[in-house]
Amino acid sequence: MPRKPIVRSSENYYHITARSNNREFFYLPILNVWDLMTRKIEELQRKFNIKVAAFVLMNNHFHLLVLSPDEDIDRVMYFFMKEVTVDIQKASGRINKIFGGRYKGCIIENYRYLINVLKYIYRNPVEVKLCERAEDYPYSTLFTSSKNMLSPIRVQNIIPEHAFNEYECLNFLTWINQSFDKSESESISVGLSRSVFAYMKDRNTNKEVEPIVRHEKKKTQAQLWNDIIE
Repeated sequence: MPRKPIVRSSENYYHITARSNNREFFYLPILNVWDLMTRKIEELQRKFNIKVAAFVLMNNHFHLLVLSPDEDIDRVMYFFMKEVTVDIQKASGRINKIFGGRYKGCIIENYRYLINVLKYIYRNPVEVKLCERAEDYPYSTLFTSSKNMLSPIRVQNIIPEHAFNEYECLNFLTWINQSFDKSESESISVGLSRSVFAYMKDRNTNKEVEPIVRHEKKKTQAQLWNDIIE
């Protein structure tokens, strides 16, 4: 099956993910892989002028939310995966493949989609029981940013500080730690499997299955972010 053509954009973020070979753990301890990858992403920021909204490293894959102002996401990822492969091979003393294949990329053209993809990425360690709260997972830019720690990666804040003003008991971390229900999580997963993100549609209503903010006011994510943007 031929690869889908790359959708190029200088204005929209991409969700990028890649898995290790055979979905096995990377050949180095995850702390070593984290240090290696974050330094390499810092190099990408200098060489290619990319902007990073989130990066999460799991035992056998990673999630990256990235903007490519020069419309060269393919060059960016080719450089990253090639360099990471060489570095892990050298450090581990192995010559095996590091990644199981090419990276998968999904462009996100809608801000409401983007913020829920951000949440989905940061909740990944929680969903697989590696931590109870998303900000406590150490191999995530949420960990470093929420604890004001130094990091090689310069992280873009894509959610305005006043985003949750209308929700007196809700802040960014509270929102991140609200779980998606099964249909919401599936909707985002389906969206990320496409080259251009779009939520899954409900079979009965034919409407997009969009996550909601679980709070007493019960606003949908669309209503909340429309209020902010307007």
